[in-house]
Amino acid sequence: MKSQLEHESSRLRVRVARWREIFFSQKYRFDLGQSFLVILNFTLLIITASDKLMIFFGIPRLRELMVVIIPLGFLGVWLFGFFMDKIVRAGQMAERQSVKRSEVWHHHNGQMDRMEQQIKELKELLAKQNV
Repeated sequence: MKSQLEHESSRLRVRVARWREIFFSQKYRFDLGQSFLVILNFTLLIITASDKLMIFFGIPRLRELMVVIIPLGFLGVWLFGFFMDKIVRAGQMAERQSVKRSEVWHHHNGQMDRMEQQIKELKELLAKQNV
């Protein structure tokens, strides 16, 4: 009875972990696409603030158009995030830029280079002694 309860609890944890991963990956894509909101906000500002464009589109009120524009805007944000995630690999590129600009990483990499050089020298010394 106890092992069955543990098994059910384990399955629940796996299922929750899977949903957490799915949720976070979608949130990550949405966050990446968030930069697209600048373009979307500018477009919406132009549409709502410009009488000339309302006349051009032939729509006296934009309420009807907003029902379509807002969901399309969110879809556009998500698609842009998907593009940044899958094609551009924005996460990896941001990490590379952070490493390039970080004094801590430069110091760490310098230490690692020195350690590798010392290990190489020790190996050479050991190889000479064993000959």
